[in-house]
Amino acid sequence: MRIAKVFNNNVVLGVDDAGREVVLIGRGLGFGAKTGDDVDHTRVERTFAASEGQPPERIAAYLDAIPMEDIELTEEIIRLGRAAFGDYIGGHMLFALADHLSFALRRASEGITIAYPLQWEVAALYPQEVGFARSILALVEERTGVRLPDLEAIPFVLHFVNARFGHDDLSATMEMTEVFGSVLGVVRDRFGIAADESSLDVTRFITHLRYLFLRQQKGAVSGGDQHQLFDLVKASQPREYACAVGVKDMLEERFGWDLNENEVLYLTLHVARLTASAGVAGTPARG
Repeated sequence: MRIAKVFNNNVVLGVDDAGREVVLIGRGLGFGAKTGDDVDHTRVERTFAASEGQPPERIAAYLDAIPMEDIELTEEIIRLGRAAFGDYIGGHMLFALADHLSFALRRASEGITIAYPLQWEVAALYPQEVGFARSILALVEERTGVRLPDLEAIPFVLHFVNARFGHDDLSATMEMTEVFGSVLGVVRDRFGIAADESSLDVTRFITHLRYLFLRQQKGAVSGGDQHQLFDLVKASQPREYACAVGVKDMLEERFGWDLNENEVLYLTLHVARLTASAGVAGTPARG
């Protein structure tokens, strides 16, 4: 393997005979080295594969800014996350998550606290990830002796949800979480019920909203001619249909979406399941 670029005395970009790039870290690895030199493998302490999502320059910047012990702790968190949630938790999360962890530890040491948006939505919509994030805070305290504020669980949750939904950055996940919370808020206000976020009906509704969100981001629409079913549901579930229309209006106003008749039909059916499971008077139960 040869050196393709020297970032600093301890970090270089290496490239093998097949053209694969890796960022290498080791004390003195880049000192006096030049492009084209052979890599001194006796000095290599860690290897990080470059990827489309994390180009070498960004990896080098992270390595320069984040203490190695924070990166190693993050790797442990990712291993635990993969065991808890599945293979979609992977190394692509490493530096963004390590960057957050490192800043959180720094803020805690300086006595700085910050508020995170969407606290209620995150706690209500992602209970499994919240439970795991709280275990992360305990692990961080065990490994570092620093007790992070409970609110620091929120961004950890968003990172793991982000990985589950395959988004490139947290802003999309935050927007999606806002959508989920807003929709359930409309149902709550219309029927005076608090949805049980751990129930199967809510889980199905959230899954539907997730794909609705992704369709809208891609400019896709749900297809199929279901006008007859739409008329039947509209007539038999007038309150739920009115709620679905309220959700439609809210989403179109706030996010500029364009929801067709099929989308309103699916929203109506999900609202009907939620109200039936909550025992709302006048709503027929379903088996």
